[in-house]
Formats: sequence, structure tokens, C-alpha cells
Amino acid sequence: MGEEGRSEVDENTTYKTVQTYFFGMSESPEKLREEAVKNFNETLDLIQKGKNEEALESLRKAEKTAQDAKDVAILFLTLKTRGQLLQSLGRLEEALETYIFSLITCEKFHETDPENKLYLDTLHMNLNNIGNLGNIFLRADNFPFAQQCYEIGIEASRKQLEFHPENKFYQMYVGNTLNNLGELLSKMDQNEEAKEKYEEALKTYSPLLKNHPENSEYLSDTAMTLNNLGILFSEKGQKAEAKENFEKALEVLKNLSEKEPENEKLKEEISLTLERLEAL
Repeated sequence: MGEEGRSEVDENTTYKTVQTYFFGMSESPEKLREEAVKNFNETLDLIQKGKNEEALESLRKAEKTAQDAKDVAILFLTLKTRGQLLQSLGRLEEALETYIFSLITCEKFHETDPENKLYLDTLHMNLNNIGNLGNIFLRADNFPFAQQCYEIGIEASRKQLEFHPENKFYQMYVGNTLNNLGELLSKMDQNEEAKEKYEEALKTYSPLLKNHPENSEYLSDTAMTLNNLGILFSEKGQKAEAKENFEKALEVLKNLSEKEPENEKLKEEISLTLERLEAL
């Protein structure tokens, strides 16, 4: 699926590529590492000069030598730069492929050393990059790629939650991404599936709010999903269900507003929610 017949990123192929990495070296690690750093620095110079294609080629060389040197720090830096450069050039599918490859590679290292800060930071960064790309695809009405981004992020985060069930980053990532997936499915007129995602998001937020009832971020995201669910019910003509969710959202927003009385965005959200209630 995808625009103009392009296929979505093949995760199986990406995974097999990961398995071929870090085998054998024809040169010493130190020499290869120096070469990787040299290629990476050349990349930065080329980017500053606007020579993007040459920069991408230099990044490929840096990536290859970092792999041969088994230097994951340089490898992840190279992949991060390649993904960001491709994204800035509007080559979003290629950027996604890069972020997925970096995510899968990082997951493999994270499994062996879960406390390693580099692996943890890189894992979070890739999840955020993939989620942000999903939002870009959604705004561009590129629904298949948006859905792929969201589902990859949810799956990877849920995998981490199996080992770290209280981790707030993964809980929030899953909740937010389920909400975004619900919005996507709603745009695709898959209303029942959208409803399920919104309800899953609310279940994900629930323990966070129970333990941190005053957290503004958790409250705001909960209100957003309640409003989205209310809109969905309203569009389906289910006024009672819509009213219930809008009222819950309004209660959360008013509580937030008491803590942040000068927050103009909150005032707008309260006003919009009241309008939705009055329109029922």
C-alpha cells in the first residue's frame, strides 16, 4: 500500500538486514572508527553547503564503516542524521525506512543491555521520529504510511512495557499513538475500529491519572481523547454517548483551567467542548 503504488516499508527485509551487520572486519576497529568519523564530519560539511545527495553518499560510507568497526554510537548518530536529512528533503518513505532500521537495531542491543543510556535514548528517539512521521503522513492524507508508523510505534512500546510495565514514557507513547490511530481510522470511516482505539487510549491513561491525578499532560491528553470519542459518537448520531464523553472532557479541562487560569489554549478547548455539547 502507499502512494503511486509504492510498497510500505518491509520490516522483515529490514530485520534480515540487521542480522547481517557486525560480522568480520578487514581493518582494525580503530582505523575503521576514524574513517567513520571522517566520513560523518564530511557529511556535516556537505549538508552546510547544500550538497544533499553527496551528503547522503558520505553518510552511507560512514554507516558502513561504523558497522564494520562495530561502533554503535557512530552508527546510531549516522542513522539519525540520514533520517533527518531525508525527512527535510521530503523523502519521507526513505526516512521512515531509516528510522525503522535504527529502531530494530537498537532494540537488539537494548535487549542485551537494558540500562545502557545510549540504547535507551536512541530507542525513545526513534519511536518519537516514527510517531512524528505518522502525524506528517496523516496530515498529508497518506493513510497507509501513517497507519504503519502508528502500529510500529505501538507494537514496539508495548513490547517494552512487557518488561517495564510502569514506564511512563511507553505508557504515554502508547496512549497518544492509539489516539492518533483512532483519528486516522475515523478519517478512513472505520468508526468502530476508531472507537476501539480511543477506548484503548483512555484505558492506557487511566493508571497514569490514578497515580498522578494532577499531572497536566496526562489530564490534557485524556481530555483530547474524550473529545475525539465524543465527536465520533456525535457523527454517528449517538447523542447520549457523545454527551457523556464531552461532559467528561469538559470536567477535566475545567480542572486544568483552575490550575492554569491564563492558559489561552485551555480556554479555547473549553469553549469548543461547550459548543459541541450545545450542538447535540
